[in-house]
Amino acid sequence: MIRRTSVTAGLALLLGGAAPPLAFVPLEPRHAGAATLNRQIWDEEGPRIVAALETESGLDFPESPIEAIVRDGPPMASPDGRTIRLRASRSADYMRATLVHEMGHRLALALPRTAQIDDHRALYLFLYDAWTDLYGRDFADRMVALERRIPAAYDYDAAWSWALAMTHEQRRAQLAALQSGQTKANQSEVSRRPKLR
Repeated sequence: MIRRTSVTAGLALLLGGAAPPLAFVPLEPRHAGAATLNRQIWDEEGPRIVAALETESGLDFPESPIEAIVRDGPPMASPDGRTIRLRASRSADYMRATLVHEMGHRLALALPRTAQIDDHRALYLFLYDAWTDLYGRDFADRMVALERRIPAAYDYDAAWSWALAMTHEQRRAQLAALQSGQTKANQSEVSRRPKLR
């Protein structure tokens, strides 16, 4: 079991973060119900979602608005983070998980990428912990199991295996290293350089 003693994380979840404005737009009239459900989830849980993602990532959401297009098709975030796409035909739990996942992508845009750390690996350094903070470990484990089976060219299973092979503290350390520009690759390169006196 993952144990956390951080009072800051608990307070952030209780107080809630400042949620960026989201506009939920159904792509077609038949997606209106799913857009409404996503809007209800965001209205009720948005501040807690933001607080969990910000606490676990160490990053702050920009205040710029985000358009959430609800449609058939796979969820995704645009490269600039101004648009996310959400799948219309899923359960409320899946909608919650997907909303947190795609909002996590928006937040993770601030993280640099390396040869080892792509978009999903950067996200997975904090997504599991945010899901756990929000909805419990059983929820997080179920969503990871679902994501591991996503049929795509990208290897979600390998990315989750990489992230979950680390402890919560190791994922946090990796995030801190990314934010400071000191990835393991950079650190090993620095250690091989001759020391200047």
